[in-house]
Amino acid sequence: MVLLALFSMISVIAWGGTYWLIWSEMGRVVDARLAERMELAVSALAAGQPLPEPEDGESIQLTDDSPRLGFWTDPTQGAETRYLQQQTPQGIVLVGENTERYEEMRHIVSTGMQLSLVGSLLAAGIAAVLMAGQAQRRLNVITGGLADVAQGQLSKRISLEGKDDLSMVAGRINLTTARLEQAMADMRVQSSNIAHDLRTPLARLRAEIETSLNALINKDRAVTEDDLGAALEQIDRINETFDALLRLSQIESGAGRSGFMQVPLADLINRVKDTFGPVIEKTGQHLSIDVAEPASVNGDPDLLMQLVANLVQNALRYGATGQTITLRCHKTLLSVSDEGPGIPFQERERVLQPLYQRETHRQGDGFGLGLSLVRAIAELHGADLSLADGTNGQGLTATVRFQTNRQDVNPA
Repeated sequence: MVLLALFSMISVIAWGGTYWLIWSEMGRVVDARLAERMELAVSALAAGQPLPEPEDGESIQLTDDSPRLGFWTDPTQGAETRYLQQQTPQGIVLVGENTERYEEMRHIVSTGMQLSLVGSLLAAGIAAVLMAGQAQRRLNVITGGLADVAQGQLSKRISLEGKDDLSMVAGRINLTTARLEQAMADMRVQSSNIAHDLRTPLARLRAEIETSLNALINKDRAVTEDDLGAALEQIDRINETFDALLRLSQIESGAGRSGFMQVPLADLINRVKDTFGPVIEKTGQHLSIDVAEPASVNGDPDLLMQLVANLVQNALRYGATGQTITLRCHKTLLSVSDEGPGIPFQERERVLQPLYQRETHRQGDGFGLGLSLVRAIAELHGADLSLADGTNGQGLTATVRFQTNRQDVNPA
């Protein structure tokens, strides 16, 4: 209604201004013609000649009566007549022109403008009502979908056809709802994994304490250093799990961006080679380095080191005996490949979830957080993490692709 009222006001002003301009121009044309005829009449009288013959619809006369001088209109002549009167030595010259045809034209223009104005306002009103009704119906769909989501139906999606602003808003809401649904599902999975992973160390801790307590009460055997060490080992394992979860949460919150700087990937590869090369060789495996035009990325050097370290440790832990671990760095692409059993395609997304471990690895020493930390660090740096088959379809290749707008540096 506000927009319609504004449109009506602007339309009235525009049509009124147009009408005034047209009528003013018509009057100016008549007055100019009268002034021209008056000039001819005055010149003829000054030269001693008779007044010029009037054209159709005009009148020229010399009179002694002087009701007024200048331009004036006499509507008493049946049809409006416009006059110009001027005093001369020979008398008063009165020049007139019938403006009936201009009045008819003004009436036609006025009627046309009024009809156009009423028609445009009526069309605008109908269009406004239809557009408002359509927008309200679409808003009702959005509010209804939000109400369902608020009641816990996270699988609810808002379906709106078209490509207008409301459709874009609905798409954003659907994307947010999908992420919320995934976050809730991940939370349930993580809670289940936490319970699963902590059950074993807690059970062992309770067994150690219960065994030591029974020995102390029933057998009068003092608690030994080994008893306390075994209990502390289980407590340390629990603490390590929570420390890893806390570290993952901090990375996902974006807290590590404060330490960003330009990090040459060549230097990072050298650090990994110096740190893990001897360890890998000691286990009977081999480390192969393939570097070509490494880039410099904007990031936290410690977090990037942890990213590559986790990938190398994952390959070292689950790879085959005597395998070759390949660390590649081509421009902004960084990858680690092993020759182990690999990960089935249907599980590659799940292994990136915190605390998820494949059943074959559930009883290992890890916490199921290595690849989760890698993905969190990659997302913090705006990079993409992907898992694929290794060389010749054997093993696993984890690839981190940083953004392409990084500054390249010369190979080290």
